[in-house]
Amino acid sequence: MKIGILTFPDVINHGAYLQAYALEKTIESFGHEVCLINYRNLRHYVNEYKALLLKKNLTEILFNLRKIRKFRDAQKKFGMKTRTFSVKEIKQVRFDLIVVGSDIVWNFKSPFLGQDPIYFGHSLNTQRLISYAPSFGYASQDEAIAQYVIDGLKKFSRISVRDENSKAIVKKAIGYDAKVVLDPTFLYDYTGCEIEPAFDNFILVYGSGLRPGEIEQTRDFAHKNQLKTVAISLNQKWCDHNVVALDPFEWLGFFKKASYIVTSLFHGTIFSIKYNKQFCVSMNEFIENKALPILNRCLLNNQILSGDVSVADALANRIDYDFTNSAIDNMAAFSLDYLRKAIND
Repeated sequence: MKIGILTFPDVINHGAYLQAYALEKTIESFGHEVCLINYRNLRHYVNEYKALLLKKNLTEILFNLRKIRKFRDAQKKFGMKTRTFSVKEIKQVRFDLIVVGSDIVWNFKSPFLGQDPIYFGHSLNTQRLISYAPSFGYASQDEAIAQYVIDGLKKFSRISVRDENSKAIVKKAIGYDAKVVLDPTFLYDYTGCEIEPAFDNFILVYGSGLRPGEIEQTRDFAHKNQLKTVAISLNQKWCDHNVVALDPFEWLGFFKKASYIVTSLFHGTIFSIKYNKQFCVSMNEFIENKALPILNRCLLNNQILSGDVSVADALANRIDYDFTNSAIDNMAAFSLDYLRKAIND
């Protein structure tokens, strides 16, 4: 079967790359021909490059240019065709099935992403259409749902989502009881893909918008435990080291080797769990809908920073990874079964 995956395959984001990589490899393992559709709307593309390159600090611009080059080299592993911004070009290619997901491709409230109807099945040339673990991001079930979203969701023969908020939005929009499945990064074993850094004995910092108190707590914890603070992907001036320009497999290496992890991002949370690390999460509105369900199911709520839970408190919690890994394995088995059945339906 010729299967297309419609996601954000060329964004300069480690989690986005790794979820696309995992979904492609997983579907290929089922014996299908898989093609990552190299499409993005122009608004999303321009907004991303403005965010990366319209900086006052020349050093930051140079770091981001190096990061872009690293991603372009890594994206060659997908074997994608030349990127297109044209929906008409996508429509010229015929697929037996298109899988939409697994990212915040359904966040119809985000002007940054371009509010693009194609991710809801409009203008696609395929016999069937399913979703695997997309998210509506910070769009709320209490908000008005755009008509193109409602009309598009009706085109799908099977719908799964990544979180309960997205499930509620689908239910409100078309009355469909969507399945909640795991992000595809949980379905794939990256063992052997990692490129490990030269750093030892460090707290990995991956995120943006850490609160001042959380920054001080992280620095204090590092000092008391004779650890360095190492920030990756996003520059953190308060850290001992910053590694901005790294490809997705170098990024994985930092997670594998870290002594502790402090994050405020969804895939930072995911890979902390995958690598069985002592970690803490600075929760925020951009990841809450996606991250909380995983933390709840794995009984990891004590890893969320708050007025009552400091960085030191959260990192001192001894996570029961026997329970956590068992919970993830059960959810992964359910998710894989859904994906196989949805494809073969």
